Amino acid sequence: MAGAAGRDLGSRVYDETWLALLRRLLVSAIIAGPFLLGGGYGFTTEGFPNWASTVIILVGALLMCVGMYMSLTGIVPSPPMLPGESRLEMRHPTMKPAYARMIFSLPFLLSALYVWLYSASPYVYPFVLFLVGLYFFFKGAMRYLRNLHVTYTVTDRRVVHMYRFMWLNTKEIPVSRIISISEARNFFEILTGRGSVVVSSGIGERQVIKIEDIKNPGPVADDYQNHRGQGHRGQGCRR
Repeated sequence: MAGAAGRDLGSRVYDETWLALLRRLLVSAIIAGPFLLGGGYGFTTEGFPNWASTVIILVGALLMCVGMYMSLTGIVPSPPMLPGESRLEMRHPTMKPAYARMIFSLPFLLSALYVWLYSASPYVYPFVLFLVGLYFFFKGAMRYLRNLHVTYTVTDRRVVHMYRFMWLNTKEIPVSRIISISEARNFFEILTGRGSVVVSSGIGERQVIKIEDIKNPGPVADDYQNHRGQGHRGQGCRR
């Protein structure tokens, strides 16, 4: 029975991994697709500069290549547990800010398309609108791809921030050195149900871990505070 349960668990993990990979590849295709289609359409449209179509296609190809690479390598990193260590929370940044930036870019991109197709304005006007929309779109796309590789882990011994793209960057603070842990939210984060938890062991960049843009950050701080309180009560009983 234990073997069957293990196989079922392994099968579920395998299926979930493939579904997550396909979902990420689909999002990458959705991000890059409009640029590839727009560039191809530009080549078939009389009067549209070939150099502009080439630039648009190159932007789409770059987004597709980076998205595929980061999707294929986006197996979420997690720190190995030490003997006797237990994990309290493991979180990843929410994609809401990334999606919001990409959606915010759509009016500019659609306006650029409308001015280009249905007005006699010089190409500089739709080009400026296109650049503004492209800026917000890239901000959202890069935020989405970055978040695929970020993991925040809280255990009974440490708080760990891991980021892996072409290299692995790990920052951790032992529980014994933590001075404060606090929850931070602005107005928009309260409305969208997300926020950040700031863990500090002193002054300086390496002494602070900001668990940022996570859904419902309250339980992360609460779990740590409850665990620390139980540890202090246990030490008091031993005394």
